[in-house]
Amino acid sequence: MDVVQDWAAYFLDANNVAALSAYSPYLYSFYNALNIAKSWLLHLIDQVSRKPDLATIALLLIIVLVSLKILDMLWQTLLFWVRLVRRVVFWGGAAALGMWLYSRGPAGMMEDLQYWQSTWSGEYSHWKEKEQIARNARQGVNYGGQRQQGRWF
Repeated sequence: MDVVQDWAAYFLDANNVAALSAYSPYLYSFYNALNIAKSWLLHLIDQVSRKPDLATIALLLIIVLVSLKILDMLWQTLLFWVRLVRRVVFWGGAAALGMWLYSRGPAGMMEDLQYWQSTWSGEYSHWKEKEQIARNARQGVNYGGQRQQGRWF
């Protein structure tokens, strides 16, 4: 902030004619644009203050816009954390897989995978058989494959 104040004092110094003459076209156009914006805003504020219903609508519009901006910031924060968790899980899994491959070697890793595959397929066939028995019991078929009559349980 001190730098801005130093430069402002340098440009606004009456004895510093060289700086003013060099930047005066830019400063003049900026000053004119600022005055035009100021006159438009003052006119708008005057119109809004004369009509309270317009002021209420303008205030409501400002509140809605600010709340939408806050909601957008919350959404962006949520997206950031979801993306961060997804990346951490992905790269953590890749590191764990790499460590597993490094510690067991390719042959050991294949042995582990075959063991898991045989265990899971055994469990799957066991529970598939249980599901088939339950389905047959629900339809009224006993273990011999004969249909039972008149029993609902």
